[in-house]
Amino acid sequence: MRIDTFALATATYAERADGNILLLQRAEGTAMAGTYFLPGGIVDPGETPWEAAPRELEEETGLKFSDTPQMVGCYPMYLYRRDFLQLTFRGPISGDVVISGEHTDHRWVNPHEWTERFTPENIEAESGGHPKIAMLLEGIGDDLRRYLALIDGPQSTR
Repeated sequence: MRIDTFALATATYAERADGNILLLQRAEGTAMAGTYFLPGGIVDPGETPWEAAPRELEEETGLKFSDTPQMVGCYPMYLYRRDFLQLTFRGPISGDVVISGEHTDHRWVNPHEWTERFTPENIEAESGGHPKIAMLLEGIGDDLRRYLALIDGPQSTR
C-alpha cells in the first residue's frame, strides 16, 4: 500500500484596515512566475503552520500580524515536483511592505474583485490544460470563497 506524503506550506490573507489584501508578484525562476498570489511559503522542519505563517509573512513582505492570525482553510497543490497541503491564514497587519527577492511587485486588492481570476474560464486559460495547475487555481478559488464567507458572513451575496 502506498501512503501519500505532503509537505506543508502556508499562505496569508494580509488584511489592511481598508479591507484590501496583499498580493505579491512571483519572480522569474519561481513557480508560476509573473502571477500574483498571497504571501506564503514552506513550513520548515520542526515548525508548525501557525509559526510558519507569521514568519513567511515577515520574510516576504516585512509585515507583521497585529493580532493572532486565524486559520481559513487548506487545499492541495503540486509545485516543484512535490505534493503540498497549503494552509491559509488571515489577520490584520502592521508595517510597510518591503518585498523579498522572491517577488518583483506587490498590490493591494479588494478580495471580492480577486474572485474574477478564479472563474472556470480563467482557470482553463491560465492552466493551459495542465490538470495540476487547474487543481491549484480551483483550490485557491475555493479558499478565497471560504475567506470571503469569514469576513462577510455565510449569507453574503457580494
